[in-house]
Order: sequence, then C-alpha cells, then structure tokens
Amino acid sequence: MAAAGLVLAACGSEPRESQPPAFGKAFANLPLPPSPELVSRSGSSDALQLTIHTPMDPVGLSDYYRGALSRNGWRLVSSIKNPDGSVVLYAEQKGPPLWVRIRSSEKGGSTVELTGAVVDPSRSTSSNTGAPAQPGR
Repeated sequence: MAAAGLVLAACGSEPRESQPPAFGKAFANLPLPPSPELVSRSGSSDALQLTIHTPMDPVGLSDYYRGALSRNGWRLVSSIKNPDGSVVLYAEQKGPPLWVRIRSSEKGGSTVELTGAVVDPSRSTSSNTGAPAQPGR
C-alpha cells in the first residue's frame, strides 16, 4: 500500500518544461525499500530521481538492494562504498538502468536516492567495461 502511494506521489501530472520521463520509463521493475517515504522527486528529460527515507539502517539497506538487484531480471554491475560511508550501486536489466545511493539519514534510518535513466535501445551499456557515470553527479 505504501509503495502504491509512493508511485502515485511520484507521478505528478503537472506540465513542465523539459519534463522528466514518465515514472514507468525511468523505473520499470523498481525495487522499493521497506517502509518507503518519498522525500523528493527531480529529473531532466532523460532521467528521474526519487529520494526516499526508510527506517532501515544503511548496512541492512545495502544488503537488501544487493539482493534485490541480483534477481528478477536485474544484474548488479557495481557496488562501491565511498569514504563518507555512503554506498553506490549500479544495476542493469532489460530496460532502464538504476543507480542507488544509500546514506545515513539525520532522522535515523537511511536516505536512498534512486536514479533511473531512459536509455536509447541502440546504445546498450552491457558492452561497456564499467558502469556509466551516475546522472547528475
């Protein structure tokens, strides 16, 4: 039920200049964290980012996403722990790729940034030797 509310909140219908892609185009088959609370939504014409708070701790949430992005059509390409303690994951599927950035939240639990990009099917990232740079970073 919370996931449905999150999806509805993220799919605002306000017309905007350089509007982000539709939710389903950027986030097909999106694994959401336990008890997600939408913090913000932003994007460009080819990428959409959701920032979500969850009461789950960063270590547990990182394990959750490593598991979720290793099944159901996902392939975990990269998992990096940064010096600041945040974890960045990059995963591919038959569809839009997903970047996941997990960090401790000031209000307890974790903040997770989910970034989905609309990819031109003629340009597959599967043949790359590494993960592409995260949009907006």
